[in-house]
Amino acid sequence: MKQSQETKRLMEALETLKKHKDISMYQIAHKISYAPQSFSRIKAGLQNIPLKWIHKICETYNINKDFIFFNQAPMFVEEKQAKVIENETGKSVVPVKIAQKIPYYDAYLTAGMIKKFGDNVINPAYFISIPYFVDCTLAIRVSGDSMYPRYRSGDIVVCKHIQDKNLIMHGEPYVVITPDYCVVKYLTPHPTDNNKVILKSENPKFAPSPVSKKDILQLYIIKGKIEVL
Repeated sequence: MKQSQETKRLMEALETLKKHKDISMYQIAHKISYAPQSFSRIKAGLQNIPLKWIHKICETYNINKDFIFFNQAPMFVEEKQAKVIENETGKSVVPVKIAQKIPYYDAYLTAGMIKKFGDNVINPAYFISIPYFVDCTLAIRVSGDSMYPRYRSGDIVVCKHIQDKNLIMHGEPYVVITPDYCVVKYLTPHPTDNNKVILKSENPKFAPSPVSKKDILQLYIIKGKIEVL
C-alpha cells in the first residue's frame, strides 16, 4: 500500500513530539482514543491515518494543518509548543504568531461537498488568513436575515469544527449543515428529546425548528465575524 503524504507528514510531526516532549505513541493514541496497534501498522506502511483522525491529532497536539496537507512550514502552531522545542534544540521551528489559512465558502454548502470522514468540506472559493484564529477551520458568508442584527446578510462568520454533537454549547451560534440546508442558528436543547436540538434565529420573525442530531452532517461553532460595511 502506498502511504499518503498527509500520513507521512503527520507521523513526522508525531516523531518530533516524541523526541522533544518525551511521550510515546501509546500515550498519543490513548489521549485521542485511537487504537495503539493502528500506529504500528501505519509506521510499517500498511495503512493511512483516516482523515478524521488527522484532524483530531492536529487539534489535540497543535500541529499545523497547512504542514500536513500542503507541506507548508511551520510544523506546529502555538507559541507554547515552539518554546518547548526551541528550548531543547536551540533552534526555533515555529514562529510566535501564525495567521492560519481558513477555507472560505461564498455559497451554500451542500451534502455533496462533505468529505467522507466528516472533518472538512471540499472546493472552497479560496483561503483567507486571519491572525489568532488558529483553531478555526471554516469561513462562510451569511445569507438572509434570520440572524439579524447579530449577523447581517453578507457578513462572513469564522468557525471551529465540532466533532462531538453531545458537546454543544447551547445558546451559542453555529453553522449547521444537513443533507437539505446550511444555516447559521443558535442551538438550544429540545424540551423532550435528547436526540434533537432546536434551531433558533436571532430575528423573532423566524420560528424555531427542531432537527435530529443524526441528520447534522457538519457542525461549526462561530468564533468571530467579518462585517461587510
